[in-house]
Amino acid sequence: RNPFSLPSEELRGTPRNPRYQSVRRAQHLLIAKGVEIRPATAFRVTAIVFGVLIALHFLWIARSIFIIAFLGVLLGLAMARAVDYLERIRIPRGLGAVLILIAFVGVLVGAFALIGPSIRDQTKELGKELPKAMRSIEGWVNQTPMKALVSQPSGATGSQPVEPKQKEQQQKQDGLTARVASELRGATKFLFPIVTSFLGAIGGIVIVLFIAMYIAATPDLYRKGMLHLVPHSRRHRAEEWLTTLGDTLRRWLVARLIAMVLIGVITGLGLAAIGIKGSVALGVLAGLLEFVPFFGPVVSAIPAIAVALVDSPQKALYVIGLYLVMQQLEGNVITPVLLKKRLDIPPVMTVLAVAALGAVFGVLGMLIAEPLLAAVLVTTKMLYVEDVVGDDVKLGNEK
Repeated sequence: RNPFSLPSEELRGTPRNPRYQSVRRAQHLLIAKGVEIRPATAFRVTAIVFGVLIALHFLWIARSIFIIAFLGVLLGLAMARAVDYLERIRIPRGLGAVLILIAFVGVLVGAFALIGPSIRDQTKELGKELPKAMRSIEGWVNQTPMKALVSQPSGATGSQPVEPKQKEQQQKQDGLTARVASELRGATKFLFPIVTSFLGAIGGIVIVLFIAMYIAATPDLYRKGMLHLVPHSRRHRAEEWLTTLGDTLRRWLVARLIAMVLIGVITGLGLAAIGIKGSVALGVLAGLLEFVPFFGPVVSAIPAIAVALVDSPQKALYVIGLYLVMQQLEGNVITPVLLKKRLDIPPVMTVLAVAALGAVFGVLGMLIAEPLLAAVLVTTKMLYVEDVVGDDVKLGNEK
């Protein structure tokens, strides 16, 4: 029985019934197109829809594990290239992966051991200078019409007398500094919904490192496992897709890490040349936040500009110019050269991806937004635009 058909008693004598007319139109359309929806087909489609919904629900519950696994795969792809080199000089892959991981952790620990005392001292200095900067900015704002935008309405009525001490305390609570502190507390809850404790963060880092080590040691094991899920007729194309995807993500990660180091060093030296206090700490902050495109450099520039305003507006302008130059240098020189024009992600899509994943997953979502978008673009271009649509597209700016 056609699922679009109705019992004859419901249709008999009711040619003007809207339900009757809509069903007849659907029947004629399906018959004209030669389409017949069988109960088995309807059941299969329903099962697929419910399966997708269940998978998305499970993905949402395990979203932190998904993000950790993705970061581990990224790091593992980068480590695999170094392990390949060690294998060529007759070092087993398992031992090579362990050595690379130990070297990676050792470099990080050594770097922080060298600059840690300077960062600690300059962080304390920034802790003293930033409140001065906020009070300076607040005093300037209070002399402009923007005061109404940052001031909270007072709870006291005009008929009640207010003592001077209470009035001063109320002004502090309603001022710009209090508003910024309140917004930062809210932003902290927004940015860190997954990493809820120090131990949880350490556990996540350990899991990322172990995933990376296992992928670097035996990449063919996981590659062949994925290829076994693909029919033989499409296996060669799937292998091309995996190779291109892995190469793209590896190049992206290496380019991003090198850009972080270069931007951090150049920013720290530039701030020191301008005479900004805490230049080393601010340079490290700029390098770390460089991992998050667009939003990271903007966030790293805010404390540097605030500290410069304590000395003079002229220094603040110099700092703004420095960060603008760094942004242009990273976007037009460092990243294109390191990626060798292999990947071309539209800026609007990057901004939307970072904002969307940041809103859903927090700061960890912002970390994986650009590489995840790169993976989606490579997959779409190769498996849909080329194979289904038939258009010949190129990845990035390849010739």
